Amino acid sequence: MKRYHLLPIALVGFIGTLGGMSVAPAQPAANPDIVKPPTVTPPIAKPPIAKPAIAMPTTVKPAEAKPLDPPPMTFFVATGEANACGLGCEAWIAADGKIDLSTAQRLRKLLAKLGRRKLPIVLHSGGGSVLGAIELGRLIRSRNIAVSVARTIPDECSRDHLSDKSCDALKRSSKDLLAELDTNSAMCNSACVLALSGGAMRSVPPLVRLGVHAIGIDIRKSEVPRAALAAATRDANSRIMEFLHDMGINKALFDASNSVPHEQTRFLQRDELVRFGIDTRDFGETDWRFVEKPNVAVAKGFFVHTSDADRAHPEALLRLDCGAGAAMRLTFARERSASNQIGAGLRPLRVTLNRSRIDLPYATSSGNIEIRTTPLWPNAIDSAGDDGAVEISGFDPKAANDLQGRIVLNMAGFSAAYARLRKACDDSSSVASGCGAGDLSPRCMPEALKTWPTIPSTAGGQAASPSR
Repeated sequence: MKRYHLLPIALVGFIGTLGGMSVAPAQPAANPDIVKPPTVTPPIAKPPIAKPAIAMPTTVKPAEAKPLDPPPMTFFVATGEANACGLGCEAWIAADGKIDLSTAQRLRKLLAKLGRRKLPIVLHSGGGSVLGAIELGRLIRSRNIAVSVARTIPDECSRDHLSDKSCDALKRSSKDLLAELDTNSAMCNSACVLALSGGAMRSVPPLVRLGVHAIGIDIRKSEVPRAALAAATRDANSRIMEFLHDMGINKALFDASNSVPHEQTRFLQRDELVRFGIDTRDFGETDWRFVEKPNVAVAKGFFVHTSDADRAHPEALLRLDCGAGAAMRLTFARERSASNQIGAGLRPLRVTLNRSRIDLPYATSSGNIEIRTTPLWPNAIDSAGDDGAVEISGFDPKAANDLQGRIVLNMAGFSAAYARLRKACDDSSSVASGCGAGDLSPRCMPEALKTWPTIPSTAGGQAASPSR
């Protein structure tokens, strides 16, 4: 997790990482420095012999060695396709790596180089220094910069080897890099949440989770007095709460993260992002993206405000992947609250894609996730373009007005993503069965499509710094 450097300067030499999103206030406990000597019963006919008290240690020993930290956060300018980072946005500042005490200074240098060119910042980080994150957040706010969360993938880097030295050197080359944004692998945990809080405008894409927990101090080099650690924790708490207040973030964020042991991580739900003031939008969607893992598909995530009091901002996913033969399979999945589970009263749901109406009357569940799946005729949506729309009817089953249960999503990014998927599906089908694309012969036509559309759906810091 990210580390929050909030300790007094005098402690910087021996305070290690803080493993949490917030710093928990010290709790009253028995003083380990004061130990009562054990009661001694004198032997008969012998003078009493006093045994020395066994004093508890007054210092905390260094922790065992841990894996190497990720590299310090680097900033570089990335450019992508039209609207790659939002409506009218095709360039952004990528921020990738661990937050340390020098992170804000590195951003200042880049901003000075950009001059009047104002770009949003896109974060991808597992945490780091508390002080570094707060300083970074205050710098971002002072420059009135919008902030979001996603992982920036430079075109010249291998997606599976983004930590390679060659890719790292490229990101530190001071060049503008052609890149794309990936929300599937995006991360903003612990101290990163503080940096995100500094955004003049904050947006967390659908299906991206922010990880939080309380901080814990990792001692790496020298023994530290317990009293000093307690004082450092209190100071860090105070600084975090002051910063969140200044950024307009509800104190409930601190309380929520503070309740989670620093060895663990809790991921915030969309309703919490709204309640805490991190991202208060009622609607958000991603572009259609081609994904290769765990299976090739094109997918689009979104969230929308509904009438469900228990889960007012459910997140949902539309996904197209390879079906049997040359067919496609459409899957719809969404979060449901405990009071709105799968049952006899569940309304049918319809997706209108490329002017084709696709009914999804059957639903299964996995935990609190509703899943609806149906096969599509081969080439049924091949002509769908980026200028179209997807309409989903019946999304809000509690809405009294049917219009409230209908939402419209854009098709941005669909053409390029679907072309890659279509090729992957055709190649896979040809290799597996010898059937070519669009072959509707009885041998190649999927059994599922012969009974269309009545088939039911199936579920498919370095030592000496506090950090989070």
